[in-house]
Amino acid sequence: MIVMDGVKKEYDGKSVLSGVSLSVEQGQLLALLGPSGCGKTTLLNSLAGLVDIDGGSISVGGKTYSSKGFTLPPEERRIGMVFQDFALWPHMTVFENVAFGLKVQKLSRSETKERVREVLEIVQMKGYEDRFPHRLSGGQKQRVAIARALAPRPNVLLMDEPLSSLDAKLREEMRWHILDIVRKTEVTTVYVTHDQIEALTMADRVILLNQGRIEQQGAPMELYAFPNNQFCASFVGASNLIPCKVTNNTGNVAKVDCGGFLATAVMDREFADGEAVWMVRPSHIVMASGDVEPAAQGTLVEGVVEQRAFLGSVWQFHVRLRDHQHISLEVWNETPRHVGEPVTLWIETAKARLVEPDRAHTKAANM
Repeated sequence: MIVMDGVKKEYDGKSVLSGVSLSVEQGQLLALLGPSGCGKTTLLNSLAGLVDIDGGSISVGGKTYSSKGFTLPPEERRIGMVFQDFALWPHMTVFENVAFGLKVQKLSRSETKERVREVLEIVQMKGYEDRFPHRLSGGQKQRVAIARALAPRPNVLLMDEPLSSLDAKLREEMRWHILDIVRKTEVTTVYVTHDQIEALTMADRVILLNQGRIEQQGAPMELYAFPNNQFCASFVGASNLIPCKVTNNTGNVAKVDCGGFLATAVMDREFADGEAVWMVRPSHIVMASGDVEPAAQGTLVEGVVEQRAFLGSVWQFHVRLRDHQHISLEVWNETPRHVGEPVTLWIETAKARLVEPDRAHTKAANM
């Protein structure tokens, strides 16, 4: 089990990690998600022992790996790492690359050969032992890099944006390969990414970082369905986010004024001065036809199609509302509406939520 307690790190007097605390259970895949510069790679490097920390502690299996003034050397941590650029030795064969980390363990030749055979079979690279990296595809190089990290049988596997250099189709294939590898080996894995799709589809738990702090953590579905605030709602999945004012609430259902229209939404907390953000996912909006008298409680909004795009499985529309507001929606198997055509949108109350505004951005915008 990995435990990070109040981890702090500064560079040139600027805080990069501000008291980060988290835990990872044995065999779990944890995704560190967030925008560039949020501190996720620094956190990963701290766990690997490549970076000293300025406060807090890091332990694995009850053993202290890092604390203020103490850093256990990387080679003593039993941690495997997969880098963004693969970092394979170009002058070594696949076998030699994978066997490289085993030299530290001083295994016999027969043990080394058996361990390499074992991990290459796990990553589906058996038969490529004699090839050099320049004769491998991007996905094959990535699998060799994973095999090299797994060969010493680490307690923890770290992955730093391992799919970012691959094309879209190969990234999707490799997500499944990595999941399969992690499940087969049952190795505790920490996976850094800025790609929300990778985090949502692969992780058991997601830590969403922003400016060196944890904004939210939990199961992927929890972060998607119940974002804590405006930042979480905008970063995890596509969202329509419109500032609003709570005018009335009954139980957990609120009526809000969105400026150009009135709406309803689920509310699970109180909001300072009644200021909130009305959030609805594009896939949760229905494009109505003619007069609508819905049975369920919800919001009707009128607008004009400003842009449209065919994405294969869905049509995506950008609809202009009053006061220059916009809503994006995705419609399945719908007769396409044309640009400039008036439309009526329907949002069921249960599909809309109120989230906490980004106070820092709001304050900056009003200065």
